[in-house]
Amino acid sequence: MSVKLPPEAKIGMVARLPDELWSKLDRVCSDVVEWEAREVVTRASQPINQSALLLNGVMTRHIADKDGHRQMVALQVPGDFVDLHSLPLGRLDHDVSTITRSRAAIFPHDALKQIIAESEDDARALWALTMIDASIHRHWTFRLGRLRATAGMANFLSELALRNELNGRGDTKGFDLPLTQQELAEVCGLSPMHVHRVLRDLREGGLCSVKHGRVEILDRAGLVRTGNFDPQYLYLPWSSDPAS
Repeated sequence: MSVKLPPEAKIGMVARLPDELWSKLDRVCSDVVEWEAREVVTRASQPINQSALLLNGVMTRHIADKDGHRQMVALQVPGDFVDLHSLPLGRLDHDVSTITRSRAAIFPHDALKQIIAESEDDARALWALTMIDASIHRHWTFRLGRLRATAGMANFLSELALRNELNGRGDTKGFDLPLTQQELAEVCGLSPMHVHRVLRDLREGGLCSVKHGRVEILDRAGLVRTGNFDPQYLYLPWSSDPAS
C-alpha cells in the first residue's frame, strides 16, 4: 500500500533529486506520520527497515553515554532524509528524536533497494544525499575543533539560515530555530552560560538576534564573515555565495 507524497515534499536537499526518481519515490511512499515534540523516533542499534523524509518540523540525531548525557551530532530540517544511511546498514549508531512536532514521509527499505537495483543513476542520486550528510558531519567536526565560540555560533547559524532558505522555511531576514541554550551549547561545544554571552555578542555586534526560538538576521554578510562560513560542503547546485 502506498501513500501519495504531499506536493510540498520536494524541498531542500531532496529537491536536487531527478524528476524520474522523485516519481518512483512518490509511488513507494508507504505512510506519512507525525511525531510529537521531544519524542525519540529511533534508538541506537535498533533494527530499521524504513527511512524517513522530514516534511515539517525539526529533528536531531544524538549519541548518549552510559549515564544518559547526550551529544547532538546532527540537526535535520524539512527536505532532509533523517536516516537514509540506515538503508545499507540496517541500524544506526545514534538516536533520532524530534525537537518540534514533526511530520515525515516513510519509505520501506525493500522498495528503496528495488529502485537502486533497477537504476544506477537513481542509486548514485540517493548515495549523493548520504555523502552530503557525511560532509555536513565533517564540517560540524571542523567547527567544534577549530572555530572559537563566536565564530562557531556564527558558522552554525549561517548554515541553518542557508538550509532553511533552501527549503522555504526561512528567508534573508531569519528563520525559526527552536533549540534551547543547552542544545546550542551541544552544537558549538560551549557551556550554556557561554552560549548566552555569545548570543549577546552577536546581537550587540549587529549580526543577528536569537530569542524565543527565532533567529533574526541583521547583517547576513557580516554573520558569514564572522563565522568563516563557506557553503561548499553543502554541494549546492547554485551560487556558492551565501550572502548573495
